[in-house]
Formats: sequence, C-alpha cells, structure tokens
Amino acid sequence: MTDAVGDAALRPVNDPYLVEAAEAWRTAQTDQLTRLRAGAEKWTAGIASLLGLLGVLGVGLEAERIAGLTISGRSAVAALMTVVVLLGGFAVVQGYRAAYGWPRTRAVASDQDLISWYSSLSVLPSVTAARLRGAVMAAGAALTAVTAAAVLPWLLPPAEAPGPLVKVALADRSVVCGTVLSSAVSGRIVVRRADSGVAQAISISSVVRLSAVEKC
Repeated sequence: MTDAVGDAALRPVNDPYLVEAAEAWRTAQTDQLTRLRAGAEKWTAGIASLLGLLGVLGVGLEAERIAGLTISGRSAVAALMTVVVLLGGFAVVQGYRAAYGWPRTRAVASDQDLISWYSSLSVLPSVTAARLRGAVMAAGAALTAVTAAAVLPWLLPPAEAPGPLVKVALADRSVVCGTVLSSAVSGRIVVRRADSGVAQAISISSVVRLSAVEKC
C-alpha cells in the first residue's frame, strides 16, 4: 500500500480468500503450458479423425452429378474442395504446433539472451492456446465447406444436355462429325465439329447421308 507521503509499505494480506486465490493462480500458472499441450495433443487426434471423415465425404461426392453441372457449377465445387484441403492442412499444422511446439534450438550466451528466452517462454501459453483455437476453428470451417460441397451439386442446375452426335457425308465427299445444334435458318443444319469445336452450317442440299453415331 502507499501512505499519505507516497512511500510504499508492505504488510501481510489478512484476507484468506485473497490468499487462496493468489495461491491457486500461482499453481495454475506453474503447469499451464504442460496442460495446454496435453489438451492440444488430444484435440489434434480428434481433428485428425475429423479430417479423415472429411476425406471420406469428399471421395463420396457423386462424380457423375458433378460432371453433369455447368462449368461454373463444377468450378464452385472444386473451389470448395480446395478450401477444405487448405483448411484441413492448416488445422493439422496448428494442432501439432500447439501440442508439440516447433523444433528449434536456441543459444543463451549472455544475460540478454537469457532474458529474451524467458520472455518468449512466458508468452508461450497464450501462443499455444491461440494455435489450438485456430486449429479447432479451421477444422470446423473445413467441415462446413465439405458439407457445402456435398450439397451444392443438388442445388445447382445441371448443364444442358448436348444434342445427338451425327456423322454427315457431304456431296464433296467430306465428312463432318459432331453435335447437332439448333438452327433458325430453314434448309440448313448446324453441327458443332467434334474435332475442332467449331459450329459449321451445312446446307441440306449438300448432304448425301446423315447417320447417328455414338462417338466421332
């Protein structure tokens, strides 16, 4: 306490509850880092199991349904799965850093080095707790992302079904094979060539033979 003159004076604390709280605080701080790392080790095992489940869910996504989506739909699913991989990797790294720290050696050759080491040691519990929180939140976000990736193919509209494949023999003895497209001009068919992807307009009068095929 400080007296009227401003001099500091010490006296025993006569509040048993305050003494008990101070002793509990000292005891808690003594092994705080050990308890945090032990808890982080258990959390890391749980996170690894969760990520294994995410992997199973990712593999179980319906490939055929995804393939039937539009390009933007497939890109959205791929982006979500990329997010899952990144979040899962971040969760694993942060979880292991919280549980075991980062392997490193540090030389102490002076008093200043010793003080610097002790300062970094004193903040290690808060850093460990932050890493563990980050790992848990990243794992939860990864679970949300993979759930969205599993649901999204059922919500997005499928791509338009392609027209039938045809092989067209022309009067000049050339052959065009591809997908029939709709045409607004009478007396003409439009075929998207399978070899180049170019839409070619063909006059009906130049067609010698037109046959449906399964592949070009």
